[in-house]
Amino acid sequence: MFTIFRLSMNACRECLREPVYYLMLLAALIMIGLFPYFSMFVFRQQIRLVCDSSMATTMLFGLFAAVLCSARTISREMKNGTVLLLMSKPVSRFSFVISKICGILVSLTIFVFICNAATWLSILIAVDQFRLSEPLVWCYFGAICAAALYGGIRNFIAQKSFSSNAVAAMTLLFPVIALISHIVRMKTLSDYQLTDKETFMAAGVLIPALCMLFFAVWIMGVISSALATRMEIVGNLMVCLILFLTGMMLHYFAARVFGAGSVSALLCTSLVPNWQLFWMADVLSNRIVIPAAYFVWTVVYSVLYCAAWIGWAFFLFQDSELARDTR
Repeated sequence: MFTIFRLSMNACRECLREPVYYLMLLAALIMIGLFPYFSMFVFRQQIRLVCDSSMATTMLFGLFAAVLCSARTISREMKNGTVLLLMSKPVSRFSFVISKICGILVSLTIFVFICNAATWLSILIAVDQFRLSEPLVWCYFGAICAAALYGGIRNFIAQKSFSSNAVAAMTLLFPVIALISHIVRMKTLSDYQLTDKETFMAAGVLIPALCMLFFAVWIMGVISSALATRMEIVGNLMVCLILFLTGMMLHYFAARVFGAGSVSALLCTSLVPNWQLFWMADVLSNRIVIPAAYFVWTVVYSVLYCAAWIGWAFFLFQDSELARDTR
């Protein structure tokens, strides 16, 4: 167990040190921060547009991050022969697969956590359809600059990884700024404004919906990790994109062709994750709190699906060729 923990932490650190990981996170944060500007001058739909766009950005960039992390920590080690060194130690193939998947999931959790905190702050920036909160805009992009400055200083003085230190600073700054901004907004608004869908969104409604994105990205991470045992990054990305697009539409077409609730439709849709289960945009637009039963059912669904793909990853890794570039 200790070996799996150490290997998982090493895999997580390896993902966070990748410059591409930081660049993808930076691109997602910049897009989320600009959505309040893009959604201005709409008829009482600004918060909904900001929320929908930010959630879509988090899910899509989470897919890219999952493929990137799995390719860098699994495919590359299998290709250059690093995995042979681990196999010479008291590390089984099962421990290798489990540790790599756990490390990838931790790095994806950090990615989604920062994007969700940025989404929360971006919604607070959208005061109404005609104006934005300029102080929060400065805080938002100032946090990005401060994190980059911290990473640069740590890299220059202590020779530490710029990417991992910048990500660590973002992990602290964005949720703290969002929480403080939310508390200040609650104290400054009247009771009527707190119930107005145009000016405010309660944390009890927003946070559970954002938490659903963790499950979607975790499933993406496990799928991409399983595929990384046999595919390079390009093939892995193409298959994951196909599964993502298919999962968004398959359940609708299966219900139309086979009939809703039929055995054929259930069998067909069980092969591909139903990403619509994690998409809570309609719930947020109506300010509905996600029921606890639905949340628990989603957790069970995610655990079972991840377990199935972990088993598939172990099966693929058992007979895969190691150190292809060294032969």
